[in-house]
Amino acid sequence: MEASVKRIAYLIVVYLLIGCGGRGEGGGGGLSDTAPPAVLSAIPSNGATGEAVNTSISVTFSEPLSAATITTTTFTVKTGSTAVPGTVIYSGATATFTPTGNWAYSTSYTATITTGVKDLAGNALANNYVWNFTTSSPGSPPGAVPTVTVRPIEISDILYNPGMGFADFQFGWGSGKPLPTPEEYPPQTVAYFRWTWDELEPSEGQYNFGLVDSVIQQAKSKGETLAFRIMSVYKGSTPKWVRDKGVNSVTVGTDIFPDHNNPVFLDYHERLVKAFGNRYADKPEIDHVDIGSVGCWGEWNTACCGDSEAALCNGYLPTNQNRIRITDWYFQYFPSTPLVMLQGGPTEYAASKGAGWRGDCFGDYGMFSSTWNHMVNVYEPTVQNPVVGNAWKAGPVQFEVCGVMQNWYDRGFDIDLILQKGLDWHMTVLNAKSSPVPAAWRPKVDAFLKKLGYRFVLRELTNTTEARPGGSLTVRSLWENKGVAPIYHPWPLAYRLRSNADQVVATWKSTASLMSWLPGTNEVEETVAIPAGVPAATYTLDVAILTEDAKAAHVELAIGGKRPDMWYPVSEVTINK
Repeated sequence: MEASVKRIAYLIVVYLLIGCGGRGEGGGGGLSDTAPPAVLSAIPSNGATGEAVNTSISVTFSEPLSAATITTTTFTVKTGSTAVPGTVIYSGATATFTPTGNWAYSTSYTATITTGVKDLAGNALANNYVWNFTTSSPGSPPGAVPTVTVRPIEISDILYNPGMGFADFQFGWGSGKPLPTPEEYPPQTVAYFRWTWDELEPSEGQYNFGLVDSVIQQAKSKGETLAFRIMSVYKGSTPKWVRDKGVNSVTVGTDIFPDHNNPVFLDYHERLVKAFGNRYADKPEIDHVDIGSVGCWGEWNTACCGDSEAALCNGYLPTNQNRIRITDWYFQYFPSTPLVMLQGGPTEYAASKGAGWRGDCFGDYGMFSSTWNHMVNVYEPTVQNPVVGNAWKAGPVQFEVCGVMQNWYDRGFDIDLILQKGLDWHMTVLNAKSSPVPAAWRPKVDAFLKKLGYRFVLRELTNTTEARPGGSLTVRSLWENKGVAPIYHPWPLAYRLRSNADQVVATWKSTASLMSWLPGTNEVEETVAIPAGVPAATYTLDVAILTEDAKAAHVELAIGGKRPDMWYPVSEVTINK
């Protein structure tokens, strides 16, 4: 019986981008290269058995090498003490040895990469790299489809992926201070803005889409998507033209608190939500939308009202019926956009319909009182509600820091406890108000960022290694989400075949729904059709997670080998005539 083909093939192409930045960690330029190259993987893997007799073998290095040093002298294969004749081809960071004829059946071979191999800076391999494999027996069943299993190398880098991490708060929160450096505040992929109703509809029916469009473009230029909230109580944010139609209100400092139950207010409130839903719902540039156009700062409360106005403000908050009515508008007009309900609103109702939730005083362990705080007295009971506590499975959990993190540091708050609570509550985005992280806490924050949101590791991929044009390719993969949340957009998993000349000859979208990939493992198995026109050759099998329109890869995986186009080479497929 033919032994199953088990190969550990990582096919990692590492590009040295000296001086070029990315969304990963590190980077820099101007440093001399003194590091020796290393072998990252070999095909077949060390100890592999049942190898087909008509295949080549290959090794992938940690960096590009001097092609002149990759020869049949530095890449050798022997059976016993007898050298196997063949040819060596080097491309990218991979060297391939092809024997002059087929390998012998039921034979053990030893392959060696010698220290004569050097990188472009002249650094030699530190030690010979030696591995062994055994070919299949002549009694192997004819027609059996060979497979290969690859196990990519996991990496521990922070992944600054879309829709997660620290928020870019209004491009600096309008503080007038210099923006924090990446050393002071982690890179961001979500721009978070709050606008007043008056800004968005300065006159009846005249919607200021240009304001939002401008921010979307600015965010896009920074590699960010937009999340936003509309406010009806902030610096007189309900337009005067609405109030002049007979909507009662109370002045509270610089704010004006309108009667949220007034039929005119409700009518124009719905028109506003509808207009912006019609414009921005389902746009890939929108990460999520707060259900937050009620109460002080859009937080569904009366915290901006003083003692003398509190009773009137409370009377102007929407009734339970109107709270549900307003919430339903968002689901109606933003049907596929991730929605986030403010804690204090009808959180359980919104979560039951698929929304996530957020709190705007995260980290408060004594900002206002020694006997009461948001973390223990508000958020902990909130997540004890099973509907809200499980909301993260369908909608994102977002938090905004209470004060800024420096305030926590100055008050001696327990940063380990605070960050762990964020993970326990399945947080995806933290709005730290674009204010510097205390330097002493940055290592802890970096460790937190490696768990926040989603983090996908491709543990194993098995594929058929041979196919014909017009035939099929079977791919089975095992993934692990090591984060605390799924993704909340329908980004597809995809595969492609890519030639040695870097030409893509076939691409497929997986049928897997990544939005259902909760923390833990997920298996995918599918068979895809090879286009009839694919030329006979050996191709690299790449994987990636694409944008919603499938035009580009945009999610970093926690494995090595990322190409500049954010696809990951993981295996090989030979297309025969």
